[in-house]
Order: sequence, then C-alpha cells, then structure tokens
Amino acid sequence: MATSNSKILILIDWFYPGYKAGGPIQSVLNLLVILKEKYDIYILTTDTDHGESQPYQNVVSNQWRFSDELHVNVFYAQKRNISRSQIKQQIIAINPDYIYLNHLYSPLFVVYPILLKLTNQIKCKVIVSPRGALYESAIAVKAYKKRPLLLIYKLLGIHHKVLFHATNNREKEAIENYFPGAPIIVADNLPAFNQNEFVSTIKLSGELKCVFISRIVPIKNLLFVLQVLEQVKEKILFTIAGPIEDNAYWNLCSEKISQLPSNISVTYIGTVSKSDIPKLIKNNHLFILPTKGENFGHAIFESFIAGRPVLISDQTPWLHLADLNSGWDLPLDSPSAYSKIVQQMADFNQEQFDLYAKGAWQYANEFTKKSLLLNNYLKLFS
Repeated sequence: MATSNSKILILIDWFYPGYKAGGPIQSVLNLLVILKEKYDIYILTTDTDHGESQPYQNVVSNQWRFSDELHVNVFYAQKRNISRSQIKQQIIAINPDYIYLNHLYSPLFVVYPILLKLTNQIKCKVIVSPRGALYESAIAVKAYKKRPLLLIYKLLGIHHKVLFHATNNREKEAIENYFPGAPIIVADNLPAFNQNEFVSTIKLSGELKCVFISRIVPIKNLLFVLQVLEQVKEKILFTIAGPIEDNAYWNLCSEKISQLPSNISVTYIGTVSKSDIPKLIKNNHLFILPTKGENFGHAIFESFIAGRPVLISDQTPWLHLADLNSGWDLPLDSPSAYSKIVQQMADFNQEQFDLYAKGAWQYANEFTKKSLLLNNYLKLFS
C-alpha cells in the first residue's frame, strides 16, 4: 500500500478553473477530494480553457504552485509554448510514484507519456483512464485519426506496460475488446459529494420546463431533442446551455428550432459556469440528454443531486431509472417514446412531479454514499 508521501502526477489537457472541457475536469476534481489526504498530488495541465485562446486570469504559468483552494500542486504550462521536452522535464522533476493519464488521444498529455513508459524513460506505474474513449460511439468521431492510433498502441503492447482504470463494467469490456489481457481495475467515476436538502419547484399541469446542458456536438444529440419536442402538444419551455463546438451541427439545430410549433419555446443561453449549473437545473423540471455515449455524465448526476429527474439514452451508466422514480433511460431508436415521456411530464401536477424529483434526489444521495467506499481507488495507487 502507498505511504503518506507517495506522489501522484495527474496529466490533463484542461483543469480548474477551466470548465469548458466538461466531465474530465470534474472527474479529476472529485478524485482529489478522496486522494489529497493520502498522497502528494501534482497536476500538470495547460493555462488555457478548452476552446479558448486567452489564458486564465490570475494563474501563474510555467511554475509549480500549491493551490490553497484544492490542496494540491499545479503546473499550468503556457499553452502556446508547451512542448514534449517540457512535459518530460516536469515528470523527471516530480519523480512520481504514479502517473495518471486522462483519455487516450491527447498527443502531449497521454500519447507522449505512454511513449516514455514504453521506452523505459520513466519507471513509475502508469495508469490510463480512457474516460469513454473506447466506446464505439466515441471512436466513430474522427475515426480516421483514432483507429490508427489504437492499432499502434496495440502493436506496441501498451497493455503490458500500463494499468487501465475503467469507471464501469461497460468500459471494462470496451478496454478488453481493444486490449485483450490488459490489467484493469474498475472503480466507479466519483460524483460530487456535496448535496443540499431537497427543494422542489412549482409545477403546473400542462407546462414543462426542460434543460439541456452539454457541449453542442453530434454525440450529445441536441437535434434529436428538438425532433422529440416537435411532437409534443403541451407548452414546453426549453433551455439550451453549452459551448457550440460544431457550427455546422448548430446550424442544423437552429434551423429545426425555427420550424418548431408555437407551443415550444427555445432559449439558448451559451456556456454556463460550473457554479451556475445547480441553479439552472433547479429552475427546470426535467434534464434532457439523449447522448449517443457517456462514460459518466456529470451533468446528469448534477440533475440527480439537484432533485430533478432526467430523460436520457440507454448509452450511459445510469440505467433502470424509471424503477426508482428518478427518470427514464430509453433507446435512441424510439424517438416517439421520448415524446411520450415529455408529454407525460408536462401533464404532471405538483404531487406527480415531486414523486420523481424526490426520487432523483434520493438516487444521488444513495449513490454518493456507495461511492465513499474507496478501496478500488486505493488499489489503483498501490
């Protein structure tokens, strides 16, 4: 077992105070909560948020700083000048016992460290967390880049040199599919641990407030949501939040929005900071995300924490929700089933809505308690 002075170096392209890269940042922040008391943790990242050209304000670049807020050491590499030699230099300087890599395709923050491990230039244990990168729905996006790299990984035998962290059994199967015989430890993706008391919101029969919070790209399936809402007869107030990362896709969504019937009102509010997400969710009745593939879905779990049911696809870890009165997880080949649920929720009165709202809150509460069992995470770093 690791001692109190064992060092973990986490490499990630974007990190706090950034938030536009979504789930991976939150996953690492949640990981810090449980590990920072047991290990000395170092974060190597960049000084610029995802999709931005200007560095964070009030962040010192290219030097190690201890974060009083997070209680970890952070190195914000100057994004415009970052290089492989700088990555290697910092790894050598820290001399970690463990290196933890997020995703699979980042040239500097995953591919290069793996290459260093394969060529025996670093001796420490390397842990790779694909974070859904091996799901077929994820590989299908820019597959012409990803499949050759996966083949190279396999030919080089990375599964003999690294330990894989799967966040659920579905991801474990995906890893085994590409890297048979790879050592894998399954440890659930950690949620946020803070949950306030349940608070409802006014629900009038015949009206429904829905919210979509995610990056606007095809895999998150916003266009599908709009096609679903088009079939609903009740009054729907639909809020869209998230960065537009695919302009062509957003143009298709905008065209569909312009064609929606008058009972469907759509508002796009742009990117929302992490601190504003709970309030946004609580101001709505239903969180919708019919994603084509999600390794965890932090925004989905934020909805549970806030006490709001979700309408999502069956391509996430959150399944059999209807049995627990916390939401619905449906196959994507049945848009009419989604429309039926939206119509049903629109017709809900206050008592019916509160049944599902409280069910969502309770689901988060019980999952968080389960996640406090840290044995599997300690196995990763041992």
